Amino acid sequence: MKTLSAIAKELGVSVAAVSYVYHGKWREKRIHPDLAERVRRKLEEERAVPDALGRQLQSGRTQTVGVLLPHLDQHYFLNLLAGIERRLGQSDYMVLLGSAHGQREVRQVQLLERMLARRVDALVMCPYPAADLIDFVVSMSQGGDTPLVFVDNYLRQCPAGRVLSDNRWGAREAVRKMLAEGRRRILLVGGDSTVAAVHDRCLGYSDAMEEARLDGAKSLTVWGSPGEQTTLESLRGLLSSDDRPDAILTASFFRFFPVLKLLDELGLSHPADVLLAGFDQPSESWAQDTVRRVIREPLLTVVQAATEIGGTAVDLALAAIGGNDVMGQQRLIRPNLSWQRKE
Repeated sequence: MKTLSAIAKELGVSVAAVSYVYHGKWREKRIHPDLAERVRRKLEEERAVPDALGRQLQSGRTQTVGVLLPHLDQHYFLNLLAGIERRLGQSDYMVLLGSAHGQREVRQVQLLERMLARRVDALVMCPYPAADLIDFVVSMSQGGDTPLVFVDNYLRQCPAGRVLSDNRWGAREAVRKMLAEGRRRILLVGGDSTVAAVHDRCLGYSDAMEEARLDGAKSLTVWGSPGEQTTLESLRGLLSSDDRPDAILTASFFRFFPVLKLLDELGLSHPADVLLAGFDQPSESWAQDTVRRVIREPLLTVVQAATEIGGTAVDLALAAIGGNDVMGQQRLIRPNLSWQRKE
């Protein structure tokens, strides 16, 4: 497959003439029909593509979008990336991918700086809050040179366009289903409250508890990673009490295995003793013996439409590249609730 410049050299004509034929502008540029036909046949024969560099110089664009994700060890983010890449591919754009590998300070800003140095046409990122990142993103968005779109998560301090799972709705509906199963002491294992998406899930939990006139939003909320010792100690105290929770909503089943081990130690199982529900697919690293003992029936799972979220974020980014103002725009994609069995 030859470039337009290579074909122009072989035909002994200018690159501009070949480009005009390629883009169907030979008539308005007054290219002779015979020459246009000769170039057209050569283009067809060689299945030619235009010079990427030439297009960049002409348009001032690199046809790349920088994508920054917190990590890639979760199926959700791989599916999100698949949705981003598929939609960009339909628009002749490429992904410049960066992963923070779970790090917040320094690395996220470093990756953004590298992407901007390579003159990406837009940035799509799932941010994890950090002081240096907030300062950098706010400053960048005020400059307005490179469009920014948040995907999956967002920074409250920056009014960039964002495409999110409807976390509040998903958590609210999950709690409603648990209430319909007769559960009343529903415990929220919230994760990191500084993460906006997690905070929105907490709001959905509170909505449903208040709607049912149950005061669980404060007394039955444990913040922190399920694997942290302080979190496990708090859970042990609650689950060992006489009025222990009869249900748990987790902000994420990812890395939830330490809680399963705790339930196993206490002789509790799902759903007979504690009904489990939450976001995200369970981690494949779960030890099977523990899972079989604790999880007796399918899990109530809030399944996020990751590929749709990724594709919609690209639509917003491409609109911004095209000159549309997407600042402040928010698009929420509703998740699905399903009872899923852990194999």
